[in-house]
Amino acid sequence: MPVNASRAPGEVRSIQYLRGLAAFGVLIYHAAERAGWHFGVGAAGVDVFFVISGFIMWVVTCRRPPTPGQFLVKRAQRIVPLYWGVTLLVAAVALLVPAAFPAMQVTGQALVQSLLFIPYQDPQGLIAPLIVPGWTLNYEMFFYALFAAGLLAPDRLRPWLVSGALAALVAIGPFGDAANPLWATYTNPILLEFGAGLWLGWLWSHDRLPGRSVGWALTALGLLGFVAVTLAGIDVAPARVLFWGLPALLLVTGAVSIERNGPVPNLAPLRALGDASYSLYLIHGLAISATVRALALVGLEAPALIFTASIVAGVVAGLIAYRLVEQPAQKLFHTGLSAHRRPKIAPAA
Repeated sequence: MPVNASRAPGEVRSIQYLRGLAAFGVLIYHAAERAGWHFGVGAAGVDVFFVISGFIMWVVTCRRPPTPGQFLVKRAQRIVPLYWGVTLLVAAVALLVPAAFPAMQVTGQALVQSLLFIPYQDPQGLIAPLIVPGWTLNYEMFFYALFAAGLLAPDRLRPWLVSGALAALVAIGPFGDAANPLWATYTNPILLEFGAGLWLGWLWSHDRLPGRSVGWALTALGLLGFVAVTLAGIDVAPARVLFWGLPALLLVTGAVSIERNGPVPNLAPLRALGDASYSLYLIHGLAISATVRALALVGLEAPALIFTASIVAGVVAGLIAYRLVEQPAQKLFHTGLSAHRRPKIAPAA
């Protein structure tokens, strides 16, 4: 694989860029919603995330597979600190100042299920935790657990077993209770996007991706797929994995194929957005709500202003949360684990 200057060890730069763009797409979706507009395709950033997740899980474990425990601890270090921190903070504010989050009902059960990534139905009928974007983390953590189990299998069988399990869960979905949050979540066809990303990672690690020109064509097809579905006004809900999952797979496949066969420029804004994508994804909804309320207090409620200010606030809040919360929390988590594992030395007599 060609080496790009200023690349962090093991970094796939195109994936970092897509992470940032996916989070930004979700931000635009919610900003448009609060402005009274519609940008439904922005929510497809989640589908891009899921394909990327499957890809990354294979790529980071294929050379030196960790133990299931090591893998899960590493994933927890990435996901848990910021999510728990934001969840606990919002829950505390909701209890102390109910008017801050009037639609949120914080109960002990809801808090525990949110923190433990257990799907449940909220008072509005959504299968979502207290921090609504966390619904995707319920899928992520389930996939991590399944992939961790797959690490017990030989390398050559792992992608078959993991993707086969995902396909089997989706296949039995119609035969269960769709009203049950656990069943509805863990048999949803969106799980197939993780499996597709996993096989894409397999192609990457075995150097079987198409050439650069085909990569550009696949990227274009993915983007055109999103545009076509949007312009056609298709309701993606009945077949999201087809209408958004397939273009997401084409887009990610094209991007990594381009990078596998040539240099990808170092674009600082996209890199920064990619680095902060997780913080941006979790925090943007809170930033948008605060912005809309602030504008309403001073009588500025023009849709264009709400939309623009929400995007700016979401990006700024995400970047700040990444630098001041996510990074320090991950380091603290890692330091705590290292101290726990460090062998104790008996004091000298």
